[in-house]
Amino acid sequence: MTSRRPVGPSYEEYRPPAPVDGCETCRGFAARRSAARAEFDYSAVSDSNVRLRAHLLDEHSGT
Repeated sequence: MTSRRPVGPSYEEYRPPAPVDGCETCRGFAARRSAARAEFDYSAVSDSNVRLRAHLLDEHSGT
């Protein structure tokens, strides 16, 4: 019998990305995400998370 590892995203991939302190672009994405969440617009919340993750990879070396 072989042991199997779970397949799928890790817990970290489910957590929303955190903005970098002092970065206006990060702050903007986080503000849009917060406003969308307050309006129950979860599609916009997801879009903001995707854009923030891409920004973090491009500008902050994936922080």
